[in-house]
Amino acid sequence: MKNRQLDCYSSRYLVIIGLLLVLSGCSDTSISDLERYVAKIKAKENPHVEAIPEIKQIPPYFYEVQHLRDPFKALEEAIARPSPGSLSTGTRRKKGEKQKYCPPPNPNRVRVGLELISLDTIKMIGTLETNGILWALIQSKEGTIYRLKKDDFLGEHHGKIIHISEHKIDILEQVPDDKGCWKPRITAIKFFK
Repeated sequence: MKNRQLDCYSSRYLVIIGLLLVLSGCSDTSISDLERYVAKIKAKENPHVEAIPEIKQIPPYFYEVQHLRDPFKALEEAIARPSPGSLSTGTRRKKGEKQKYCPPPNPNRVRVGLELISLDTIKMIGTLETNGILWALIQSKEGTIYRLKKDDFLGEHHGKIIHISEHKIDILEQVPDDKGCWKPRITAIKFFK
């Protein structure tokens, strides 16, 4: 029995050794194909990349026109406000020209409600008289109806109602001009049937 086992082990070893010999005979130990591939990749030329363009420096521009309004400031800030007792508005005047006083609207008054609505988006739809006061009825483009009396504020240009009749509302607006002053302008909203 020992012979049989020994034959079995030796035959297994022989089979394994034979397989190793067969497999080692099939392999090629040279790496010439890998070397050819690497040489082919290295032989490729790199693509041409254009140089980064030079950035041109633009010289800064300084606003040097001192007598005109600074376009980078809000209109209310740019207009010189006269000090109490002074009639000067900060604008230049010619020799012999009378000094002109053009008071700005009150910058401290908070503007609310109908002062934020443009006059071209509202219409007068009627009047109402109660306790001797004539009220104007106006309607916004959204359909909201408002009741206003004389001396109420209305519109974007610091408008104040100065007269109400059954046919129209007269509004005194303060409109800035190009010389740093405020010009009064009367605008009418007529009755809309």
